Order: sequence, then C-alpha cells, then structure tokens
Amino acid sequence: KQWYQRRVAITAGEYSSLLTETNTANWDMMCGGSTECNDCETYWMEAYSTNYSSVTGDTLEDFVTFLNDRRHRWGMYNLDETHVRLSCLGTTSMWFALMNTYGDLGNFLCIVSMGAIILYFVTSSDSGSLIIDILAANGIEDPPRSQRVFWALCEGATATALLVAGGTDALGALQTVSIITGLPYTIILCFLCISLWRALAMEMGDIDPYGPDFKVSVIDPITTWKPELWLGFLKNLFITPFTLYKVMTALGQGVGNSISMAMTAFICWLLWIILLILQIEVEGSFALGWVFYLGFVTCITITRHKVRLQNGINGNPCEDFFCALILYPCTAVQLEEAVRPRGEGITTLMPAPADMQNYRDVVVENPAADKSNQEDENSV
Repeated sequence: KQWYQRRVAITAGEYSSLLTETNTANWDMMCGGSTECNDCETYWMEAYSTNYSSVTGDTLEDFVTFLNDRRHRWGMYNLDETHVRLSCLGTTSMWFALMNTYGDLGNFLCIVSMGAIILYFVTSSDSGSLIIDILAANGIEDPPRSQRVFWALCEGATATALLVAGGTDALGALQTVSIITGLPYTIILCFLCISLWRALAMEMGDIDPYGPDFKVSVIDPITTWKPELWLGFLKNLFITPFTLYKVMTALGQGVGNSISMAMTAFICWLLWIILLILQIEVEGSFALGWVFYLGFVTCITITRHKVRLQNGINGNPCEDFFCALILYPCTAVQLEEAVRPRGEGITTLMPAPADMQNYRDVVVENPAADKSNQEDENSV
C-alpha cells in the first residue's frame, strides 16, 4: 500500500530499492489473483523495472500499466518479444511460444503446427486401431472397417474420460506411463535389430550358422534356473576386476597385462561407487562417477573382444560395449565360463546336424567345390 500511494512520485527503477524497505511480497500484489509470483515473473519484473525506466524514465504507475498489458507474457519474452524463456512455460505452451518469436509468421506457423499435430494424432490412432482390430479379429489382416472405427472411438472415449476425470494431472500421468512402458521396448528393439541383421547375414552366407559361440548367453544368469550362474552374477557385482584378471591370464596375456587390466577396472569401479555416495554431500559428483563407470565398462569391453577374437566368435566391439554397460555382472559370468579348459565354455551358434562335418568340408572350407556340385546337379 505504501509503494502504491507513492507510485506517481517514484520511477520504476527505484522500485527495487523500495522492496528492501518493505518486503518482496509487493511483487506478489502485481501477480493478480495468484498467491505469489513464480521465480520467472519475479526475475522478469526486477529486470524490467530497471531497463524500462532507464529507457523511458516513466513512473511506476506507467510501469505497472506496461506490465499489465503484457501479463500473458510475464517472464517469457524479452522487450521486443524476439526471444522466449522456454523454461518458464509449461510443456503444452513451449512450441507455440517458440513459433510466436518469428514475428508476423508466428500465427501462421502455429496454424500449420496444429494441422501437423492433428495429422500425426490421426495417423497414429488409425495405426493403433488397426492393430487392435487385427488382434480382436483373431489375426485377420483385413478386418471390417466398421470394426476399426469402433476401436478408434473406444480409444478416443477412453482418453476423453481420463482427461475429464483427472484434468492436466491425468495427462501428465499418462505421458509418464507411456514413457516408462516404452523404455523397455526400446532396449528390446535394439536386440531385435541385431538379431535381424545376423539372420540376414546367415541367409547370405556371411556368417556361419554353425560357428563358435558363447555357451552361456549374457542373459542366462538372470533368466535360467542355474544356481551356479546366479551365484556368479552376485559374486561379480563386486569382484568383476578379479574375474577379468583370471580371464586375461587364461587368454595368455601375461601376468603384467592381466594385473594392469584388473587394477584399472578395480580403480574405476571403486571410484564409481564412492562418487555416487559422495553425491549426498558434494553436488554433481555423480556425473564424474559415471565417467569412471564408463572406464570400468571399457575394461570389460576390451576383455570380451579379446575372448571373441581368440575363439572366432562372431560379434563387434559395439555389442561388447553395450553388454558390459547394461549387464556387466552377466558379461563377467559369460567371460568366466568361456575360458574354461578344453573349450567347455564354447558351443556352436546353432545345433549342428548329423552330416555337419560334410557340410563344413564342402560349403564352408571349399565353396568352389560346392559350386561345381551344384552345376553338376543342374546339368543332370
């Protein structure tokens, strides 16, 4: 009330010093209807109170009018409205606020964006309705269109009911759930892409389907009923560096190289754990901790790569890295099993048929002879 009575006598630039004489709640009086100004609004008004008065020299009353004329843009845009602070906006407003920074094209771009969003939603809904329709029709690939329309309406009605019942909170919850449920499928898709690539490579003869492979899969310690693999998984949560030492020694890398690899892995693993715990007291230390984790993963990647090369197992360094990154205890168990004596940890990629030796002699080791046999069969 004190500053409001003096609004004609002081300039907007003097308002900041007046706040120290009273309290910052005066800003809240200007936020009309809200209990208090948010951080973006307060920062915006403090900055503009100085900049506006230094340019115009107007009084606080003029400044209040200036603010009220731009209430819907508080804390969002600069004076000429060419830049926007997206962090001050809700997720539903960010895109349109960005479009409005393009001057006279802003409204046009907003309309085009709305059209694109509608098309995206319609096509996505249509695809989802088709999948549900096929499932409901017991696998028929061309079900009746009326049935597809029925499922589309059901989807729309369900979404509408959720939004009406829960409002914006329900929308945020749905978005969170969709992200959480979609993340595992992203990982599965990565594995499916590799599987498809390998299947095509086998079909074209680039990969021997009966070549060597790890006897223990990366996921076996957590998906099979083998207590020895479970114990190996639990053990390698803590002693993977020692496992790397044993594997490197079994590969004939020498004691010095083996100790060097194990010590590097141990130091990186230990610093990863310490820095994550230190985050409680030192903000930001977790980031450095994850850097050391990547160093630990790199040690496992190098070791797995050496095991593959020595045994002729198909793969690439990227697969080695992601196996170690996502499931490093399982990868350690796999490597420990792979270096068992007499090749007990190595098997074939696919079970070999009874006449496999003849197949390997003719097709794999002597493809020219196989080609001549095919020509003889064609001539007959």
